[in-house]
Amino acid sequence: MDPTLSEEPSEKHVRTWLEYKIDVLKDNDGKKVKDPDSSKGARDFYRYIWDDLLGDLNAKVRGEKNSSAEQAIIVQGDWMCSVATTFRKGLILFVNENDELRNFFPKRVKDGVGGYNTYAPILLEDMEKEPDKQNFRKFWGDEVLQKFIRSAYTSANLIIVPDGFNSARATCTEDYWDRTLGYYFDYFNFEDPLMCKNCDVGTPFHTLVEKSRESGDRLFLNEWLDQENKPKMLPNKNPTSMEEWRELMAEMTSRIDLRRELMAQYIEQLQNE
Repeated sequence: MDPTLSEEPSEKHVRTWLEYKIDVLKDNDGKKVKDPDSSKGARDFYRYIWDDLLGDLNAKVRGEKNSSAEQAIIVQGDWMCSVATTFRKGLILFVNENDELRNFFPKRVKDGVGGYNTYAPILLEDMEKEPDKQNFRKFWGDEVLQKFIRSAYTSANLIIVPDGFNSARATCTEDYWDRTLGYYFDYFNFEDPLMCKNCDVGTPFHTLVEKSRESGDRLFLNEWLDQENKPKMLPNKNPTSMEEWRELMAEMTSRIDLRRELMAQYIEQLQNE
């Protein structure tokens, strides 16, 4: 989101993410920062690292000229580990454990904190206060949260999926990739595929992952699938305590970081060819 940020996780990564979600974050031209997964740099990355896989599937990255659904599978980028889903669950737990904090949120909001358009301004305002007056510091200052956000907005958390797949799968999976791989790869029902605007996006996704596994884990999913292609389930996707919430984030961060190592090894191999 902001290449000038330090590689060391910090509260600045949380602040930047909150600003990004409510369109406060601006680029060098003063325009709001769009989702990085669809940027030109990201599309170039998809083509570079998955060129062979795209070729094997007659697939093209969305935005390429002369692409059409009749000629090829159109793919787009997707974030594997969603910050928004897990961030909100943690904030709900934090407010539930600190009942006096409910007064900072409108009474009408869902689950006490609402969506990011409601809670982001509240947390950003809190960050601007003197330290002794910051009511949410233990939340946005949590090191596990900072590490998760830092890792989640890197290329190691990106993957290619059929165009429309991300929107179609979000509700039933809560944006969690173990559920995604379970529903649409491990026990995928070809007779009842996931649909987006009357288009089958589930079958192309299954084909994409299957081809990846046949070709030596080209999508770098070893941290998500075992040797029998069964999903390695994340812990505590519906945490009931702050500790369980941290364990969930720590596991996702670990998987992103290990995937980064595999990607780096593959990129080095490409550069040496």
